[in-house]
Amino acid sequence: MPQDAFTLRYLCEELNNLFANGKVNKITEPSVDELVLTLYTGKKTEKLLLNVNPASPRIGVIHEDRESPLTAPNFCMLMRKHLLSATLKKISLVGFDRIVKIDFLASGEFFDSVEKTVYVELMGRYSNIILTENGKILGGNRGINMFDQGVRPLIVGKPYVYPPVGEKLLPNDKNLIEIFNQSQSKIAESITQNVQGVALSTAKEIERKYIEKHGVEVDAVALFNFLNDFLFNEKKNPCVVIENGAIKDVLAFPYDVIGGELKFFEQLYFAEEFYFTERDKLKKFTAKKERLSSITATAIKKVKKRLVAINAKEKDATQAEENKIKGELLLANLYRIKQGQLECELENYYDGSTIKIVLDSRLSVSKNAENYYKKYNKQKRTLIALKPQREQAETELNYLTSVADEISLAENIDDLNLVQLEIESMGLIQVKNNLAKKPKKETFCREYNVQGFKVRAGRNNAENDKLTFTANPNDVWVHVKDYHSSHVVIESLNKQVPESVVIVACEICAYYSKGRVGGKTEVVYTLKKHVKKPPRSKPGFCVYDNFKSVMVTAEKHVEFLKND
Repeated sequence: MPQDAFTLRYLCEELNNLFANGKVNKITEPSVDELVLTLYTGKKTEKLLLNVNPASPRIGVIHEDRESPLTAPNFCMLMRKHLLSATLKKISLVGFDRIVKIDFLASGEFFDSVEKTVYVELMGRYSNIILTENGKILGGNRGINMFDQGVRPLIVGKPYVYPPVGEKLLPNDKNLIEIFNQSQSKIAESITQNVQGVALSTAKEIERKYIEKHGVEVDAVALFNFLNDFLFNEKKNPCVVIENGAIKDVLAFPYDVIGGELKFFEQLYFAEEFYFTERDKLKKFTAKKERLSSITATAIKKVKKRLVAINAKEKDATQAEENKIKGELLLANLYRIKQGQLECELENYYDGSTIKIVLDSRLSVSKNAENYYKKYNKQKRTLIALKPQREQAETELNYLTSVADEISLAENIDDLNLVQLEIESMGLIQVKNNLAKKPKKETFCREYNVQGFKVRAGRNNAENDKLTFTANPNDVWVHVKDYHSSHVVIESLNKQVPESVVIVACEICAYYSKGRVGGKTEVVYTLKKHVKKPPRSKPGFCVYDNFKSVMVTAEKHVEFLKND
């Protein structure tokens, strides 16, 4: 996103209008990279977020509550000491760089007013929040007792010095005219290489509009004037760019060079809050999904490895009948076999074939026969013992596969939280007791209202079990054939359920299954009284009969959804 000085200038103007003369009544540090200042603006309370996470440094407004540690970190305590009850006087951009200056008027030791300034440097991995008084450093978010990469001194008690800007010039520096005149690069490249505070996407938009107005030939004076007119006179129209349902970018106004669907906002800080909130949700969702998928995949791999070992033992044990026959043939031909032979060939009187039998020359013929009988009995016992092991492993594999399907079908963090609870109950994740967390209000299943009928869809195996086996006997139960899917129940209230309602329920069921990736999916439905759960079976597993089936296309049907 173009979180450059050009965009920050608009943002600082908005934040200044919102927070100027506001009084600081709370300061929290939710994470090592975040600081939240709560200010009373005279009309209502607003929260100012300062975020110096290297991946997405920003300043803006937030409306959601952030959990804070029980013990405030040192920097948070420092900020409280100096800024609680202070009045925010002004938020401004320093020059045309990614540094935001926030001026406060605070009470001194003898009740006199003292000016204090917070500098928020939004510069990737060099981002920082620095508190100063009379130009001298009081402390910083990153720890201010060292040199900043050897370029500038950042020491408590010493004067605050701006980061070096390099060789780039301010947009209104007329030396740019000569640089543009001599540049052999494209317009966008020339701007990003030589002008402070302009992101590449902003430079490309300037290039496109300049060429649209002046043509492809570059006039250095015209380009200089056009650049400054664009940077300082364009009217803002804040928007978020959405492409294929995913949040792509946030802009002060629409860029022609960035395509996608546009969602407009009254203020840029509203647009940025929406953009970052949705992006953070997606980031957390993706990270959690990958973690749970990895845990489940590891468990599946272990079960498959166990099945391979069982298969190998079973294959070895399939020779049991052959060993029994060898023992019988040896006893039946004792008189024909001499002591000390390494092998012999005997006629198999069961099928008339000739069978070669390996002998231990140190043992008598009867002892060799006894050994073959021992092998036979051991292999027979092994086959008997392996049967329940195989059944258990296959049941566990099917269950873990269903959990993996739940993870792949999850659409939001709440879905994954439910799956995590299920995985924790299996012992695959160690449960941490966190007494500081507030219990969340739980919802049960996805609930729909279809033509006056209540339709519920389970979100994981535990919910599927609870939904199915708390339903009334005459409720309609729906499940995808041959795939793991949500259990869907139509609450009939002992009335005839219309076919159209059943079709909608089947389409919802198909959507929450692996069958949704294809075309038509076969879905079965029956009355709940025909659904049974075998003893000791895994959550979500059941058997059914007296069913009908229908081919449907998977549909989410958000128009009927009451909760999610």
